[in-house]
Parts: sequence; structure tokens; C-alpha cells
Amino acid sequence: MTKTELRQIWEKTQGHCHFCGDPVQFDKRGWRDGDLAGYWDVDHVIQKDKGGSVQADNCLPACTRCNRLRWHRKGEQMRELIFLGLIARDEIRQQTGVGRVLAQLREARLTKNKLRRKRSDGNRVQE
Repeated sequence: MTKTELRQIWEKTQGHCHFCGDPVQFDKRGWRDGDLAGYWDVDHVIQKDKGGSVQADNCLPACTRCNRLRWHRKGEQMRELIFLGLIARDEIRQQTGVGRVLAQLREARLTKNKLRRKRSDGNRVQE
């Protein structure tokens, strides 16, 4: 895409992620190791593999984190996922009863995810 097309996409949301609303900086595009604050990707509203165009009219800016979370989800599904995640985060931070349960579920999921990863000898750990 040309710089003009990228600017057109970025301006559609006044320089904010169309999922979470966080500000993104025009000159910070793509994946970077470490702090991703302000980085963004071009998000295809209708994914290319589902017949979506690669033209600017089918694209919106998405912060790198949200775009990596999106995968195959549609915009409304992503907004719901992020919205519920924000609620869960606040409950955990406030240490409410629900927040404590969510924190326990999070730890259980992280433990399960670690078990699925390859061990150092290259063999998968059986679940």
C-alpha cells in the first residue's frame, strides 16, 4: 500500500484502533518486539481469504495487539471479546468475588497452556 492509502486508512478512526480505541501512531506500523504501544496494522474488515478486497475501503487501523487477537473473528465478535476482557480485568483489579474466581480461572488456563507447549526435549506434554 502507498503512504497515501495508509494515511487514508489511519484517518478513518482519527488515529485510533477500531477495536479497542487506543491511539496508534501513523509511523509505527507492524510487529515489534517489546513495547507495542502505538503500533498498528492494516486490518481487513472482510478478510482476504473470505473474499475481502485489499483496497483501502475494506481496511481499518487496528493496534498490533488487537489485530493479533482477531484471527478469524468479525468486528462485532472482537468488540465483545475486548469489552468482556476489560470488565474481567477491572473485576480482578478490584478483587471482587467475581474477580477472584476469574483470576483462578486465568491461572488454570495459563497452567494448561504451559502443559501444551513443547518440553525442552521436543516432545509434547500429554494432557
